[in-house]
Amino acid sequence: MKERNLLMAAIGLGLYLPMILEAHHSTNANFTEDIVSVEGTVERVRFVNPHASLLIKHVDAEGKEVFWLIESGARTTLERQGVTFEHLEIGSTVTATGRKGRRDFTMYLRKITYEDGTEFIPQPELF
Repeated sequence: MKERNLLMAAIGLGLYLPMILEAHHSTNANFTEDIVSVEGTVERVRFVNPHASLLIKHVDAEGKEVFWLIESGARTTLERQGVTFEHLEIGSTVTATGRKGRRDFTMYLRKITYEDGTEFIPQPELF
């Protein structure tokens, strides 16, 4: 009886484990390998799990406002690397560089360059 229960538990785990491993999506599903940059003003910051993000307002050459949604790593991952909410001040003018999204006006953040030329790289291991 004990061996049967152990066998059933092993089979159940074997069936359940792949579902757990597939639960999180890869950035490849939503972002291309093309690198783009956009300059704009930080409008909103979401410093949460599973992905932090920010909204940047870009004004194009014709004066039209375009909002870019820029995704980054998880809040806990960023915090372990010393990144805090204060790194992404609302109202700052920045240039964001990252992997172009498959949807219009989206990217996965690689770095932000501030007006004074300093750079913020939230996940250096991605370079």
